[in-house]
Formats: sequence, C-alpha cells, structure tokens
Amino acid sequence: MNKELTEISGMIDAIIYRSDESGYAVAKAVLDNGDDITVVGTMPFLGMGERITALGEFTSHPKHGPQFAVTSYTREMPETVSGIYDYLSSGTVRGIGAKTAKAIVTAFGKDSFSVIANEPERLTQIRGISLSRAIEMGESFRRLNAMKMIMDFLAHYQLPPHISAALFRTYGTASLELLKNNPYILCEKGFEVDFYEVDRVASDLGFTDDCIERLEAGLLYELYFNAENGHAFIPEDKLIEATASLCEIDEDSLFEPLEDLIEKGKIVLDVVRGHDVCYLDYLYRCETFITDEVHRLIAMKVAAPRNLDKLIEKTERSHGIEYGEGQKTAVRTCFESALTLVTGGPGTGKTTALLCMLELLEANGLSFMLAAPTGRAAKRMSEICGREAKTLHRMLESVYDSAQGTVAFRRDRQNPLDTDVIIVDEASMLDLMLASSLLDAMKPHTRLVLIGDADQLPPIGPGSFFSELLACPEIPKTRLTEIFRQAQGSDIVINSHMINHGEMPPISKNTGDFFFAGARTAESTASKVLTMITERIPLKFGIEPEDIQVICPSRQLACGTTALNQLLQNELNPPSRDKAEVKMGNIVFRTGDRVMQVKNNYDMMWRRLDAAEVGTGVFNGDTGVIVHIDVPSRILVVRYDDREADYTFDEINQLEHAYAVTVHKSQGSEYQAVVIPLFAAPQRLLTRSMLYTAVTRAKKLLVIVGREDIVAKMIETNKKNKRFSALKMRIMGTLNNA
Repeated sequence: MNKELTEISGMIDAIIYRSDESGYAVAKAVLDNGDDITVVGTMPFLGMGERITALGEFTSHPKHGPQFAVTSYTREMPETVSGIYDYLSSGTVRGIGAKTAKAIVTAFGKDSFSVIANEPERLTQIRGISLSRAIEMGESFRRLNAMKMIMDFLAHYQLPPHISAALFRTYGTASLELLKNNPYILCEKGFEVDFYEVDRVASDLGFTDDCIERLEAGLLYELYFNAENGHAFIPEDKLIEATASLCEIDEDSLFEPLEDLIEKGKIVLDVVRGHDVCYLDYLYRCETFITDEVHRLIAMKVAAPRNLDKLIEKTERSHGIEYGEGQKTAVRTCFESALTLVTGGPGTGKTTALLCMLELLEANGLSFMLAAPTGRAAKRMSEICGREAKTLHRMLESVYDSAQGTVAFRRDRQNPLDTDVIIVDEASMLDLMLASSLLDAMKPHTRLVLIGDADQLPPIGPGSFFSELLACPEIPKTRLTEIFRQAQGSDIVINSHMINHGEMPPISKNTGDFFFAGARTAESTASKVLTMITERIPLKFGIEPEDIQVICPSRQLACGTTALNQLLQNELNPPSRDKAEVKMGNIVFRTGDRVMQVKNNYDMMWRRLDAAEVGTGVFNGDTGVIVHIDVPSRILVVRYDDREADYTFDEINQLEHAYAVTVHKSQGSEYQAVVIPLFAAPQRLLTRSMLYTAVTRAKKLLVIVGREDIVAKMIETNKKNKRFSALKMRIMGTLNNA
C-alpha cells in the first residue's frame, strides 16, 4: 500500500549539498509555520531564496536526523530584493559571488534577474564587471534556467535527471521547447528513453497515437533496438511489421513516416540480395566505408623483406623453439599484405605468432601499436607481449559527440595514428562502428593485423566484422588449427576444441584443470557453485574467491546472474558496520562489492592512481570494486584496475554486481578460474558457441556445475543467431567489380 504523501511549503535558507549533474540537493528550508527542515531529493540547480512547495515524506537519517524526502515539487524564483541577493550570493550563477551579488541588487533591485538574463551589458555599470564577464554571467544564468526547466520537466514525468545534460549539449536553450513540441526525441540515440515511457509523456502532452512524431520515433526505435541485438539493417517489410506492433497501428500508416525519415537522411533505403532493407544512416555509412577501406588495403602493395624466411628461422634459433607452418604463414602474411587475419582456438599458437611478428617488425624498423576492444584484453596483451597495449577507445582517443549522441574519436582521417602497423587482439568483438573508426584513423600506408577466435560469440554491437572478413576468400588469412605440445596437457584446451567440433568431451573425468559437478535441482546447482567458490577451489587449488569468476548463459532463473549475484554477495561480502551501502530497488551496493559497468559512459571522469592523470570514459564490460561509499554526499567510488571513477547515486543504475556475469559480458576477459552453472536457461542461449566462449575464458581451472544433458544439448546446438548484415556481400561485390 502506498504511503500518503505530505505537502510542505517554505523558503530555501541554505544549500548543504548540490550536484548540478544529477540534480540531487540537500538544503535547509524555513517552512511557512516557522519550522526548519532539511529537504533532500532531486531538485536541480536549487538556490537560496527560492520558494518551494513539495510533496514527500518525513524521514530520519541515522546520522543527520530528521529530513523531508521530496518526491515532487514546484518552485518560484525569489521576488524580494533580499531573496534575489540570497539566490545570487549562493554561487548558483557562475561568476557571481556575495560581493558581486550585493552590487547587482543594489544597482537593479527587483529587476536584477531580468537584467542578467536579457540585458547583461547593463552589468558593466558596476565597477569591476567587464563586458565579457557580463556576457558570461548572462549566458550562465540563461543556461541555468534552461537546465532547471528541463530537469523540472523530466522530474515531473519521473524521467532520469541525467538526460538533461545530454539534451542541453545537443539542443541548448531550445531543449524544453523541442521536448514539448516532440517528446519522442527522447527515444533518439544518446538519450535512449524507453519508447513506452516517452509514450506516457506524449499522451499527457496531447499527442495522438497516429501522430507523425510517434510513428517516426517508432520506426527509429525498432532500428535502434535491433542494432543493439546485432543487426546492421532490417528488411523493410519486417521493420513495418515490428513498428506496427509496437505502436499498435495498421501497417499502411507507416509508409509515409518511413518516406519522411528517408528524405531526412535518418534512414537509408537499400537493396540487399533483392530485398528492400532499411539502415540507420550511421550504420550504412560504417558498412560502406569499411567495404571501401578493405578493398583499398587488399589492393595496397606491400614489400616484404627479401630474407623473411631466414629472419623467421633466426627467431626460432634465438628462442629455441620451432614454429608451426601456420604460425610461419601468419608472420609472412603480416609482412606481405596490408590486411592480415589470424584466427584459431586456444593453444594453437596465436600468441607465439604475435611475438614473432613484433620481434621482426622491430628488427625491420617498423613501428606498431597494440590494441584490444576491452580493458582486460588490452591488459592481458600488454602482459603477454611486454609492450604497451591500449583499448581501442583509448588509442583512438574517444570523446562524446553531443550532436550525434554517440562516441567520436579525436583520431580520424584528419588526425591519424602515426604508426606502420596496428595489431588488434580479440578482433571478433569489433562491431561495425568500432571497426569503421579504427580504419578511419589509419594513415594510407598503415597495415592492419586482426587476431581473434571466429568461433566465439559475435560482438555485442551490430554486424559480425571479423567473421565476415574471414568469409571473404580474397582477404589474406591464416587459420591456426594445430594444438601445440605445451597446450596438450590442458583439458581446458583439449575439451574446448572438442566442444567447438561438436564432440562431447569426457567432462566427468575430473582430472587436470577441467571438472564437472552434477546437480539434480537448480537450487543444488546454485548451492554447489557457492561451495566451489568459498571452499573447494580455494582449499584444493589455492585460488582465492576474488580470482574466480562465475559465468552464466543467462541472467534469468535460479542459476542466472541475478540470483547468483545476490547469493554470492551475501556470502563473499556480507553486511557489516564497517561497510557503507546504498540500496537501488531490490539491489544493495556495498563497499567491497565486485561490480561491472553495463553501458558506455563517455563522460564519466576517472583518475589514475599511479599518475597525475585524469580522463573520461568508462565502458560496457569494465569490472571493478566499490572502494568507497559516501552516503551524505551520495557518491560511490569504483576502482577499475589502476583507475577510480566517482558515481553519483543517480548514476549507479549503470552498475551491476559482477560476482556472476553473462557469457556475453565475459568476452575479451580471462580469469584464473571459471565456474559455469548449467542447469536451465532460455533455449536460444543453450548453444555451442555460448559454451565454447565460456570455457575458453578459463586460464587455470574450469568447473561446470549442473546437468550433463544440458552440456550435451549445447554442444549439439550449433545454431548461430542470424544477423542482418551485408558487409561480406559488399566486399565480395566490390572485389568482383574491381
């Protein structure tokens, strides 16, 4: 039963805490009856002297005492001279402090706000205020009011306040007017509010079910949704059908909005294999650009050293090893072609081939850069190669493009990377956008080497870049298949190859580094997972719980990440008086928790621990540990390897517990020990590639807990979810027409 809310009215007397990014504020208010009360809640850009009328409830903070938690509110700017002074002197407007505020209200009295907003040049009448400073004050005040009105609008409809910053970056002071004229802009990339949430707002504003704004937003929403599920395009008939279902409207009503979006350039209509298909504009540009660049690289002449084979033999002698024929071919191809693909499963020598490449590149005076899609993969590449490797986002110097609502990179055709060769590991994780950005940042002479395992899951984003390149006969490639002797002693390696070939490995053998523990129920499976992590693996193998990763096919059911994270948190990081915590819905985040960032945040500030360096960008899949929670300030700090990032409490919806992660989220990572619970999951997730990807995340130990028949079912199911992508077709068509 919902609590009955209380209404209060009063004047803001002091600002205790305020976050202009999240809108959260803690303030002292003097109520109309003369009582003082601390008010807390989302009240963006709250200033002293403002009058508020708020709905909420009286609460008691264990440290700070009685408070009033604001649910919704209205406010009025101060109208008295003293109220205007209080507001301006509180530091709410950039560039105006107590001394300047006193001078302004002395000069303009009740007209102060109007002068600052509409006639800032008049502020130069005050001694010490230059014209440039006056204009800056006016811009700050107008921006402040615009942001305040945007956040008030969002708060009224219970929409996330952080969207206001993105709206203002994109549309400036016109944001609120645009929102009221077309709330469906909130569905666009960069804001990404759920269509049904925006529908609720639009309905309240008087928009009808068949209005053009709603139907266009529905079409774009379906394309964005399917892009997140890996599709570069959608056949036109399927797009119309899906949008008609989303909007609950007849299909004929959608052809005119679709034509309008095509004319605006937001959707590109093309023909693929005889079918009319629809692309989001940027995905079409990515796919066609990659096609052109691949064709350019294939046609590029590369002069290999004349004595290349002797150089390879020399490195063999110096290291006392003998390369396999596949490894030698991979190294030769790196020197003979501008685009090289190297693929193979665990134990097939990809790393050894890479080290040989690097040694010979250095010997021949060629510069190179090493990169990987994720932080963990880049860190592992650095450790293996003994040279610096960066994430692709860091190498390309990512920045947030507010106009497009997407990530952009400082490194591009006008500011390319200065190197002879770029080598990317875990290339199977590259989606169309990242691959396109990488190619755009290459100098005309730069070569590209892509290393990956094509049998792992495809990238989370649209397309199957690496797999589609591998499927093009004209692109130079090496498939490493020989399992080397040093890897033959690992059951993880041997069994992963058996799984990949559709063979059931002897999982009950329970020797070496690969183990199976049967379970009859989902509950006993979860219980055994817990015992494995807290007792059996640490005691038998000396691997501590923090180095053990649970990897699940699904988020759902008793053996999914949601249930297991709660179970593991309670056991590995239980509540304590020494550990601060914050609750978001049914989820509790606690100091010491292992967490994962679950969406790209290009604006998130971080600071490096071992150097005086700060930067921006925390990305989907980054894992870390909560090292500090400041409840009064509503700040949570996460340490990601050598970096720390501060989250406001309004931003922690970007985090999930990471004691257990999905297979998709584990891509690009390697763990000392992996435990895989396999009892039940949605059928679409019980596939061979899902199992293969999970198993190959384990470095020293792999334990499967659950049902052997589920393991067998996954190995038998070699179904790959079809992705709508035309990259291979375009590349082959371009090459055939060349």
